[in-house]
Amino acid sequence: MLYSSFYMFKLIPMNKHQQSFARMVTQPISFFGYMLKNLPSIIFWGVRVKNIDLESCHTTLPYNWRTQNPFKSIYFAALNGAAELSSGLLCKLHLAGNGNFSMLVVDMNAQFLKKANNTIVMKCEDGLQINETIAGLSKKGDFATFKTTIFGHNPNNEIVAKFEITWSFKRK
Repeated sequence: MLYSSFYMFKLIPMNKHQQSFARMVTQPISFFGYMLKNLPSIIFWGVRVKNIDLESCHTTLPYNWRTQNPFKSIYFAALNGAAELSSGLLCKLHLAGNGNFSMLVVDMNAQFLKKANNTIVMKCEDGLQINETIAGLSKKGDFATFKTTIFGHNPNNEIVAKFEITWSFKRK
């Protein structure tokens, strides 16, 4: 059974739908198929899911010819895509097995702090707050928004970028 990390000194288990979703996005072949159908640019850029659990999702974005801009750093759109994927997969994980919802990005803010010229790890660690937001939507038509924060780290663990993506959730 897949578990989230420790929260308030107890393990929080994933439901079977969340376990299935986490396996699907961490296995290369199923991830490729899912992204080909939903976000093909993620495949082109080479983004991968490094880790996903109920608390966080970490994605990696390589620095290569597909992600490089003319200034010898990672193109801002690729950084944005990897950040959105990190928070979006975490949202989808919490929606898995919890009813029928729609979700949409309604706002985004990005700050680029250092030159991104290595593999970048995007870290969204807002899973527990996402869960609380979704848990508050009990009736059909209920909606809420939640602002996720994603940090992009280089191999030296320096923050190269900060993203704030606001997601809207609506129970169908």
